Parts: sequence; structure tokens; C-alpha cells
Amino acid sequence: MKNKILAIAATAGTAILGSSVFSAPAQALTQTQDVTINYTVPEILYLRTFQTVNMTLDTALLGATLTPQGTGGFVGKDYDPTSPTVNIDTAGNADATLDQTSPFGNLAAIQQNIPELYAVWSNSTGNVDVNLSSTPLTEAGGQTIGVNSITPTVDNFAAPGLDTPEVGGADLDLDLTGATVMGTYTGTITVDVSTP
Repeated sequence: MKNKILAIAATAGTAILGSSVFSAPAQALTQTQDVTINYTVPEILYLRTFQTVNMTLDTALLGATLTPQGTGGFVGKDYDPTSPTVNIDTAGNADATLDQTSPFGNLAAIQQNIPELYAVWSNSTGNVDVNLSSTPLTEAGGQTIGVNSITPTVDNFAAPGLDTPEVGGADLDLDLTGATVMGTYTGTITVDVSTP
């Protein structure tokens, strides 16, 4: 009986050993596949400007020598450029009259510059066009400063993208002949930017 048990144990041991030697381990399976992604970025055009531009006439543009006086005022003087001396006879007749030519140069074409007026972001595939227009500048009493022209300093430029903008200003040609009183003259500049 003892020999039978040993024989059965030996047979079972061989069967277990044989099973562990000849059975293959499970293999991990893998597979890859590329997936197309379509991510659409629409055309974007973004404009930033100042809400208000406050400017003061640079008196040097007037062409006359002026000296500051008081609070924001200026004074000037000269002798008559054509007849610094006048002779008056006994009958009261003068041999010269004062020259009435303005000492302030060409008031009809005063050149002013706004260094920065607009910043533009755009991811367009074409160029960006800038157009500026302006109303006359009017003082509370009705006096006006005419705007002969207003020109963008940066125009028709390649779209800069959405990170760093293209920045431009404006050159103004102003007519001050109608500005016969001091004060603040107010108008509106319209900035128009467009892409094709």
C-alpha cells in the first residue's frame, strides 16, 4: 500500500511538473492608430485705441518767439519788421504803417502728430488697411479748427498675428485760422481697420 501511494504521488508530481514546463505564458497585445484632428482658428481682427486724446498746441509750431507767462499763457513782442521807425509830420501824417502780417506763420497748415493712436491684432492671411477720418474741432463758443487731413503713420501692413500688435499713430494737418479764441476744441477721430 505504501508503494501505491508513492507511485501515485510520483505520477502526480510528473504531471504537475510537465504542465508547468510545457504551458506557454499569456502574451500582451498592442496596436496603434493615428487620428486626424482638425482645429479651426477663425479670422480675428482686434482694434485697441485710446478713448480720449488730450493735446496742447506746441507754440513753437506758430513760428513766433513766445515766452510762458502766468498759468498756461504765452506772451511775445517784436518791432515792425519793415518800418521800425515812423516819422509823423506836423499835420499828423505818418510815413509808415504797421505791418499787419501775422507773426504766426501759416496758421492754415499746422502739423501735429499723435505718436500712438491704434494697436491692431489680426491673423488674416492678407494685409490690414487703416483709414482715419476726423470731424472739425469745435470750441464751446462755436469757433472751429479745421482738419485738412489726417493720415495713419502705419498702414497696409501684414497681419501681425494675435500676440504682438502693429501700433500706429496719426499725422494731422490743422487749420487754425478759425480758432480766434483760446479754449478747448473738441472733435472725433474715427479709426477704421479692415482686412481683405
